[in-house]
Amino acid sequence: MPALAMAPNPGNLMLGRGKLYFDRFVNNTTTKTGEFDLGNVTAFDLTPKPTIKKKYESMDSSSLLYAQAVTQQDLTLKVTGDEYSLKNLAAALLGTEGTFVQTSTSTITAGALTSLPLNGAWYPTGYRSITVTDVKQGSTVGVLGTDYNVDLVTGRIQIFTTGLFTAATATVWDGSAAAVTYNLVALSTVGLVEGYLRFIGNPVKGPVYEYEGWHVSFTPSGNLGFIADDFGNWTLDGALIADTVNHATEPFGHLIQRA
Repeated sequence: MPALAMAPNPGNLMLGRGKLYFDRFVNNTTTKTGEFDLGNVTAFDLTPKPTIKKKYESMDSSSLLYAQAVTQQDLTLKVTGDEYSLKNLAAALLGTEGTFVQTSTSTITAGALTSLPLNGAWYPTGYRSITVTDVKQGSTVGVLGTDYNVDLVTGRIQIFTTGLFTAATATVWDGSAAAVTYNLVALSTVGLVEGYLRFIGNPVKGPVYEYEGWHVSFTPSGNLGFIADDFGNWTLDGALIADTVNHATEPFGHLIQRA
């Protein structure tokens, strides 16, 4: 076991770096699912926040502090990272990971697009990854690039402001849709994100610590920049939940000094 260096000692100064791993619990349980690296974490802070009850004496005009006691023990933490992985986004948006699956449709005939086309607007076909052979109003068939445009990936068709198509006339399309599978995050599906947290320190300077938090309850804070002038980041504010059943002597977790 490494010896604890006594102060004053410059070897005790901390310029921290390291990795964070989060094992998210199955929602509303303490069932672990596996530790995942959160990627590049730019800040990891632990903050003790005891609630102190103070008693001031009433014998003197200055009302000196007479006694105090800790009535509640809170330990909070903050994690800021900048990798937009699905797992990180699911935590930062109080969401859950899932999958979007579309089976292939080889022939789509007179697929409904809009009954009231507003020239210049985009209209979803109800499919993704499409191939378009025709866009038409009755017997009037439009020309790609002249009367309409297509976003094949998102499955949308734009009606041009200048072209054959007229407003208030049903517009349909012919074509097909490919089979596609996408990963997704369903937003705001949980109230809290909870799990086990592990930190493995690798400081520029200072002692090397590992931290384990048995039960961390996260709530997101800050903005997720999907359009910004700088690299985006996400922030999770957390509170440590005491696990007195499995860790009676260290219910909030512990720090291990490795070197």
